[in-house]
Amino acid sequence: MMLVKFIVSYYVLDVLLIAGAIAFTWWARKKRLRSKIQKTPTGFIKTDEIFVDPTTGIKQQVWFNPKTGQRYYETINE
Repeated sequence: MMLVKFIVSYYVLDVLLIAGAIAFTWWARKKRLRSKIQKTPTGFIKTDEIFVDPTTGIKQQVWFNPKTGQRYYETINE
């Protein structure tokens, strides 16, 4: 009987740890993506280029600074 309690509590602990890891990962990714939202820097001009980032699957609008040649990517929230 004691062995059965040990096995059950082992699996319950495993499920709780995995659920906690999934919840923490979801929270951390949501916080990281929210912190990336910024205003467009001055001197940048909006281009017609829109693409989907292959690593994250997020749609991006491209801004270009003609003085420096830099590009700025703005997340499009749909």
